[in-house]
Amino acid sequence: MAEMKSGNLKVLVIETMQTVRQLMATILAGEYKELLFAEDADEGYRIAVAERPDVIITDDFLARSGERNACERVRGNSDLRATPVIVTTARGSSVSELTYFETGCDQLLRKPFRCEDIHYSIRKAMKKRQQGKAVIQVLFRSGDIDMVDAQSLDRLVSEEELLCFRRQDGVAVIGRDPVRSNRPNEYRGPERRNRGDNLDDS
Repeated sequence: MAEMKSGNLKVLVIETMQTVRQLMATILAGEYKELLFAEDADEGYRIAVAERPDVIITDDFLARSGERNACERVRGNSDLRATPVIVTTARGSSVSELTYFETGCDQLLRKPFRCEDIHYSIRKAMKKRQQGKAVIQVLFRSGDIDMVDAQSLDRLVSEEELLCFRRQDGVAVIGRDPVRSNRPNEYRGPERRNRGDNLDDS
C-alpha cells in the first residue's frame, strides 16, 4: 500500500479539556487535510462513524461512553476497526501500558508532549494501517508501541524486550500466554506434558 501523505489525512481529536483541544488545533493546523474535534467519547464516536477519519487521537480513559471508552468502541465497529487510535495519557497514570494495548491502542502519547511528539505518533500509528499483515504490533517493556516483522519478533521475545504483541486472536502477553516461535520446533510458554506421560501416577 502506498504511503499516505500527512497533508491528506483527516484527524479526529477527542479531548475533554477545551485548553488541550485548542492546543491540539494550534499544533495540527496546516499539517493535515482536515481536523475534527469532539468533547467526549459519544460525540467522538458519532463523528468517527459519519466522517471516517484516517487517525483518531483520544484522551485517556476519561472520555467514556457507558462501560467502553472511545478506543474500544472504534475497535468494535467493523467499518472503523482498522482506524489507527492514539491515546493521550498523563505520565505516571495508574493505568498500565498493557491495559491500553489490550483495548486496541496503536500509540501512547504521554502528557506533557511536544509538537513533534504528536506528529511522530501519527506517523507511527499510520504505519500499522499501511503495512497491514506484513508486520506485528508489539509493546516494549519501555512502554513504546511499534511494528516489527516476524523475525524481529522472535529476537525481541528471546531477549525479553517485550511485554506483549498483537496476534489474530488477541494479545499475547509474554510469560502468561503460550508463544510459538516462527523458528521450527521452538515453543515458548507453560510447560506441557509429553503425550506418553502418565497423567495418573498412582
